[in-house]
Amino acid sequence: MAASDTVQGQLNGILNSDSPLMKRADTFGKQQANRRGLLNSSMAVGASQGAMIDAAMPIAQQDASQQFQKGQMAQQQQNTLEQMARGNQYDTGMANLQQKNTLEQMKRDRDYGLDELQASSTANAWGMMANNITDIVAQGMEGIANIQANPDISASDKTKMINQITSMRDSDINFQKGLYQNLQGYLRNTGLFPNL
Repeated sequence: MAASDTVQGQLNGILNSDSPLMKRADTFGKQQANRRGLLNSSMAVGASQGAMIDAAMPIAQQDASQQFQKGQMAQQQQNTLEQMARGNQYDTGMANLQQKNTLEQMKRDRDYGLDELQASSTANAWGMMANNITDIVAQGMEGIANIQANPDISASDKTKMINQITSMRDSDINFQKGLYQNLQGYLRNTGLFPNL
């Protein structure tokens, strides 16, 4: 704490300033002592100093109070700036952490999404293949049943036609099996599932 922040420091400064105010207070004190007939005595010096102190005290108190408030405001401002700096550091740290967490979550979501897409694509492809085989078998069975139920077709022609339908059915089923066996290669070639 500086001397100017205290009443004592302010008072000493004012009393030692030899200002017109102090000269006037000194003169007033001596005039009071002179009225009592004590002009050249130690009491006159005391009266003079007392008058100077009485005149300087309110000024010293006011100045010290202002200096103290000024120091308090400066300290408060410094504390506010430091608090803001700490707040900014905290906010920056939190923003960085949030960004890192967001990027990690996006990566997990992307990986999960690709896994889900792969599983969905594979399941759809297998489902399509199963439906296709079911349809191929059903069409073959219906064709055979229609041939056998037709009285206008001779037995030898029925055998040839049934063999032809059976051969086409087996060929279509083998084609579907080939697609199924090469499914991973097809999915890998899309570029979506390079780890297959």
